Amino acid sequence: MNIIDQLQTHPNPPISIHQKQLESLIQAVTSLQHFLESYSPHGGYTEHEDYWESRIAEAAYDAEDVIETYIVDQVRYRSEIDIQYFSSRQFYQALEKVIENMNLIMIEIGEKVVVQDQLHIMKSVTPADSSRSTSTAKNVTMIGFDDVLDQMLDKITGGGSTRQILPIVGMGGIGKTTLARNIFVSPAVQEYFDVCAWSTISQGYDAQEILRQILDQVDKGKGGDLSVDELGDHLYKYLFGRKYFIVMDDMWTIEAWGGVRRFFPDSKNGSRIVVTTRLSNLASQFNYSNGLDLKFLDEDACWDLFCKTVFEEEACPLELEDVGKKIVKGCKGLPLSVAVIGGLLSKSERAKESWGLFEKNISSIVNLDDNESCLQVLYMSYNSLPVHLKPCFLYLGIYEEDIVIPITIIIQLLVAEGLVKPINGKGL
Repeated sequence: MNIIDQLQTHPNPPISIHQKQLESLIQAVTSLQHFLESYSPHGGYTEHEDYWESRIAEAAYDAEDVIETYIVDQVRYRSEIDIQYFSSRQFYQALEKVIENMNLIMIEIGEKVVVQDQLHIMKSVTPADSSRSTSTAKNVTMIGFDDVLDQMLDKITGGGSTRQILPIVGMGGIGKTTLARNIFVSPAVQEYFDVCAWSTISQGYDAQEILRQILDQVDKGKGGDLSVDELGDHLYKYLFGRKYFIVMDDMWTIEAWGGVRRFFPDSKNGSRIVVTTRLSNLASQFNYSNGLDLKFLDEDACWDLFCKTVFEEEACPLELEDVGKKIVKGCKGLPLSVAVIGGLLSKSERAKESWGLFEKNISSIVNLDDNESCLQVLYMSYNSLPVHLKPCFLYLGIYEEDIVIPITIIIQLLVAEGLVKPINGKGL
């Protein structure tokens, strides 16, 4: 549709499309768009492509290829002699085939997609009050972990003078990074240590990048294009004699620590390194007695977090309390699930029927293993995105895990890919 719009508004378009064929194409594409806007895959999160979404995507790519090939050939034909080009007749026939395929998909959808009695979860997530603020999210994420935070702060600012490594262990979504972030920004830590730095590790760790991240924070501008040994030597000299606090977030292998450990001096001044990991066998490689095994939230803490996320300072209406508590119970004490579901419900209609749909979806994933359950909950959040934002989100898959994404570059890429559409009076 973006390409069609550009051709229609271009003062001197490179090609022309037969008017009746153009109308048929627009009608076919619009019908498929309308279907996607109301469609929610029945199976929830899956590693396999959804049948209808992939069929429609292929049909759209085919149309795009036919139109763009004809544009390129026409431009080249004008500038070169005796070149093989896509004739107007070939173009008409190829486009006709594409339109027939789109219409066939719509016919199959009408015959085979059974309309559910219940609306899908996506249908219930409609903005009920755009004025509701989401800014309170960062203030509620530590609900249920206050005691744990105090316990960790005591270990970090107390204890012996030797350098200590304190692991925070727990499954994905349980709040390891959130806890570490709250420790990192706490006045008790910022005032107690001379130097504080944060490093994100992840599965595909890179010793050079770990050292550069830390060096850029503690000694700005010194982490340029240096080797691991050069970076490490510079960092060691800078940290030596200083009382430092370092967070290494999301460590997956002991090799990640082994590649950089020699660059963190022990000046016997109470320096601390916090490591977050989901692997208990990795945590055991450190001084586990100093660490923390993060547990699930209890029911009261879950309910408190849920209410703060959905209603902010208001109380939960009595008519929603029963279904709300069933939803919270389905989250199995996982803060990520509570926060995601709460965030969705904060934007949905405050009605028992709408919440009942969420409760049924949560009930269907309670017995899955932890990782699959996490993905299903996150999929509900993805599925509630408007159709035009889904490809923008998926496009972020071109970046590696935990990489810093420059906003100006990603905007340019989204524009170049045609995922951001023109708005009257505004430049792309």
